[in-house]
Amino acid sequence: MCKLGGLGVIIRELNHPDSDVRKLSAWILGKASQNNPYVQKQVLELGALATLMKLVNSSSADEATKAFYAVSALIRNNVAGQQLFFAEAGDKMLQDILSSLSVDARLRRKAVFLVGDLAECQLENMDKAEMPFFSNQFFLKSVVDLTASSDLDLQEKALVAIKNLLQLRTTEAMVFKEFCRLDDALERMKKQLEDLMLDEDHREYVTDVESLRKEVELSFQAKLGNVRYQSETPLDL
Repeated sequence: MCKLGGLGVIIRELNHPDSDVRKLSAWILGKASQNNPYVQKQVLELGALATLMKLVNSSSADEATKAFYAVSALIRNNVAGQQLFFAEAGDKMLQDILSSLSVDARLRRKAVFLVGDLAECQLENMDKAEMPFFSNQFFLKSVVDLTASSDLDLQEKALVAIKNLLQLRTTEAMVFKEFCRLDDALERMKKQLEDLMLDEDHREYVTDVESLRKEVELSFQAKLGNVRYQSETPLDL
């Protein structure tokens, strides 16, 4: 498809007046780009990312979700794609999705999953400078606030993202504590999960989520501990 110029044809269809054609084109691009660096490079060079990001703002939840799927597939494990994504204000797009209660739940799940994935990619490339938005307090709060959702799948994905974000060098423990109120969020979630544990049908899944919550809590406490140690060390000397 790449050699025959098929990608260019599909990308042009992203501007088609028929929503179904746009949705199908986005899905094909996402499928073709998934874990395929060669296709990712071709699609990025043809300028599809900016168009797909515009489609994420579609009033059609289905179209927005398929466009986001393609965006994620294009930039996953692709540093050049991520740089283009941020140049197109991708961080603002993510924050808008995460903080809006009116956004389709599928889109919010995909968005927070991508945040966790981007943070993990950053952890695997520690030699690269961390993107400024990772330490933006409003962005971090939009992720932490998802733990209050009644959607357990969304909560789980938020925990994974928070766990990865806590491990980044540029995220500050005190921002998580004082601005994001992560300790309060984790405590509320603990009580919610205790109630859900009473339902035998969901007990195994809830137990897994609670284990993840505890991991996040430990990472948070460790990050706070490092801050306290660094602030106390000069006095000890």
